[in-house]
Amino acid sequence: MHHLHSMTPKHRRPQRVVWLLVMAIGPGVLGLAADNDAGGMLAYVVTGADHHLLWFLAALAALAPVTFLVQELALRVAWATHLPYGQVIRLALGPVWSRVNGLVLHALNLVILVTEFVGMAMGEAMVGIPWKWGVGLALGLVLLVTSWARYQSVERLLLAIAAFNLVFIPAALLVHPSAQAWHQALSGAPNAALAFLLLSLAGNALAPWMIYWQQNAVWAGRVRSLKAGRWDIVLGVVSQGLMAAVVITLGAVTPHPAAALTNPLQWLTEADGRLVGLLFGLGIFNAGFLAASTISLASAWMVRESWIPGVHRRHSTPTRGSLFLLHLTTLGIAAVVAATVIVPAGTLALWAQALGALWMPVSLITLGLIARNRRLMGPMAIRGKRQAALAVITLLFLLLAVLAIQGL
Repeated sequence: MHHLHSMTPKHRRPQRVVWLLVMAIGPGVLGLAADNDAGGMLAYVVTGADHHLLWFLAALAALAPVTFLVQELALRVAWATHLPYGQVIRLALGPVWSRVNGLVLHALNLVILVTEFVGMAMGEAMVGIPWKWGVGLALGLVLLVTSWARYQSVERLLLAIAAFNLVFIPAALLVHPSAQAWHQALSGAPNAALAFLLLSLAGNALAPWMIYWQQNAVWAGRVRSLKAGRWDIVLGVVSQGLMAAVVITLGAVTPHPAAALTNPLQWLTEADGRLVGLLFGLGIFNAGFLAASTISLASAWMVRESWIPGVHRRHSTPTRGSLFLLHLTTLGIAAVVAATVIVPAGTLALWAQALGALWMPVSLITLGLIARNRRLMGPMAIRGKRQAALAVITLLFLLLAVLAIQGL
């Protein structure tokens, strides 16, 4: 009996670790899962079709610690200041920059929202729903979720929805590529498009709105401690990278890549079969719904904090009250554009991610100036190594942007 009693804690240790990981799931996982949005997944599969699989998988591995560092820094700022991010920018850099930054990011979010509605309509079309009806249905669902009163309830629902992104894995497993397809996927030579595809990949791994989401979710009271918040981000980074690798590989081993830019979902269906297309369509709809809800909430928070001074209640969603009209208008514009879009879906998805990456250096500089401000951050202000790491990340985004623009 003594032996059995002494073994009990060891048997419980794995269960305790699993329980701690489950308890850590929160805004970090949700923000990074939402960043694997419909536009991002479409961009991933189009990126893979360019047959530089080793380059892209290496880039995903390199971007994982970058994403963690930036999101952990947003967590640190939230924990040190106990203020929403728009208010922190106002205090550190002035109201003018807070408003300019908020307007630019709101415009970028609008472009991303168009890709979410396009992705949702593509998924609905797979089960016979006409395009415009699909966009309208998607708009109604997003408005329903984002207009709930309690933010905590919305977050729990969106976390449950995020789990359905796993449907991309069986879609990939149903594809049985030939040895020649694998050889082609792994042997792509560098070309003029590679830098732009890597820029789009970087913009998908780390988007400016994610900093606001991470910081504001902390301020809303959804992170119990710095340690829990960091584990939450780690889980988010791992899940984001895994799903990205799966979808990029799926695109890399699918034949006839020239058709990928026009309609990636139709291309996958014709090349890999109806079931793969249906599963991928379900995943695209789910990813678009998750991201449209999350990004629109982050955008509303951002606008309110940039333009309306004072600290606002955090237990309710920011889209209720005075901001509902802006929220409705933003989603409505995105839906109308998606219903009438004439740009090929794959091209639109790549550019939406790339535009976010082009603004990322500005977002990183803003975050770095705040994080090193000892008046705001106190003992949690970043010093030498962290400042240097953030500077290197900023320079890498700038370099990638220059190379991408030169290659166009």
